[in-house]
Amino acid sequence: MAIVKDKPDIPEVYQNTPIERLILHHNMGFLPDSYQRAEMLVLMCMDSRQVLRLPRNFAFVVRNSGGSQNGVPFSISFAIAVGEIRHMAVIGHSDCMMVNLETRKKDFVQNLSERFKWERSEAEILFLNMCTQFGKRDAISSVIAEVEFIRSQYPGVIVAPLFYSIEDHLLYLIEEEPCWVPVQK
Repeated sequence: MAIVKDKPDIPEVYQNTPIERLILHHNMGFLPDSYQRAEMLVLMCMDSRQVLRLPRNFAFVVRNSGGSQNGVPFSISFAIAVGEIRHMAVIGHSDCMMVNLETRKKDFVQNLSERFKWERSEAEILFLNMCTQFGKRDAISSVIAEVEFIRSQYPGVIVAPLFYSIEDHLLYLIEEEPCWVPVQK
């Protein structure tokens, strides 16, 4: 991963794009204060510890368990098709509860059944079904997988893999191997 501390740290593929502005707004507080319309789409985890510093109207933001496109393809497609979005960031984060999700089964099932009166078997079925969709081995490889899938679905959209550090609240670029070059349309 690479931290962006200044404009020259931005890779060429993201320079002069909304992705560059996202990183500069968040990490360095660059202005303007608002935009007329959304310039990009951000897909990120629902974890409340992630707080992006963005101007008004700058981005559509879709939050989902683990920052996954699972369950939100209509929102993504709508932003791209109707909102005319051509830039997107997929943001993973440190200390994500979806990493090694299977270790949370006991708490999930117990709390739904005891506190919220679910049938234990229904809570287990829900957890097992969703664990395969949202569980991750590690946050960075999950972001790369999401980015690759989204790029395959929307070849004209530039998609950046980013990482939010819960510890310092900064965005980092996830370096890709080999270097990715966007499809031009």
